[in-house]
Amino acid sequence: MKNSKTLKFIWWIYIILLFLIVIVKFKGSFAQLENKISATPFGANCNIIPFDTIKMLIDYYSEGWARLNIFGNIIPFMPFGFFLPLAFRKMNKFRFVFICGLSFVLFAEIFQFFTRLGSFDIDDIFLNMIGIISGYLIMKFFKVDIY
Repeated sequence: MKNSKTLKFIWWIYIILLFLIVIVKFKGSFAQLENKISATPFGANCNIIPFDTIKMLIDYYSEGWARLNIFGNIIPFMPFGFFLPLAFRKMNKFRFVFICGLSFVLFAEIFQFFTRLGSFDIDDIFLNMIGIISGYLIMKFFKVDIY
């Protein structure tokens, strides 16, 4: 039971940090966030064409910013798929991790669109889900089970 409480604590710290660092992109300055919001016209921060962004990132893969974008949308989400079934025993099936992960990612993308702190990009959803599924598969591959 103690492991469960510790894992839940780690899970919630991870979710808070993921939200602040990756989704809100908070770097310690509220003024920076305010400037970003006011500089982005509403609706200009949206891509609903599948693989449009990914194709562009692959074309520019030799550039550091493109690799950072690809891996920055996958790696931070891997702990989601890894820790969710460990922290919450009833969420140990793939379908639960997938649905919970997709719900979180959709919320994050919609949040970024409406707050203009980021963009709604269908490709981000795809890459984030690759991260979540990869984390889950790693957890299953290594047969990590604390219960």
